Amino acid sequence: MTARIPASWRAELETCYMRCARDVNRHVFFLTRGDRELTEDVAQEAFRAAAGNWEQLRSFSETRQVAWLCRTATHIAVDHFRRNETARRKQAEVLRLHYQRPAADTLHEALTEVTLEHCWKVIERMPPQQHLVALLRWRCGYQNREISRMLGMAEGTVSAHVSAARRTLRSEAGSYLPFGADDLEGGNSDD
Repeated sequence: MTARIPASWRAELETCYMRCARDVNRHVFFLTRGDRELTEDVAQEAFRAAAGNWEQLRSFSETRQVAWLCRTATHIAVDHFRRNETARRKQAEVLRLHYQRPAADTLHEALTEVTLEHCWKVIERMPPQQHLVALLRWRCGYQNREISRMLGMAEGTVSAHVSAARRTLRSEAGSYLPFGADDLEGGNSDD
């Protein structure tokens, strides 16, 4: 059974919802690849979590509240993808279509698919903050500046997480990484 929300917080929660809902829904819509129903469910769950943590969140700035909600929504969406095998298969297909280099032949396509699957498994095993930054960077396509704003962490910290994730991927998956090739090969990470 969930604890009741004090009446004095209801107006604050409604204000938070009015200020943050657009940003959170946009973030979740991108994560769910345009699945409106799932977007609604994940965003609603994130705001429910905010209500449960409102004693702490009420002192946050609007920017930090949005970052907290987006981070929570990301975790909820990732949990959904892990639980839902159909969504998992769709996710792999979307990732393959969006991030692989043009297939020169069947062998190249097969190797790309195997490497891509391995890369995502490596990313899943990364430490929590690095894992979250890697997902936002290479799965969702956000730039370091955007990730910094969403997570409420310094841009240099985000850059350090991206660099560490890149090194881990190179050491565990090899030099050919089938997504974000320029970024992963040492190019400017915020073009």
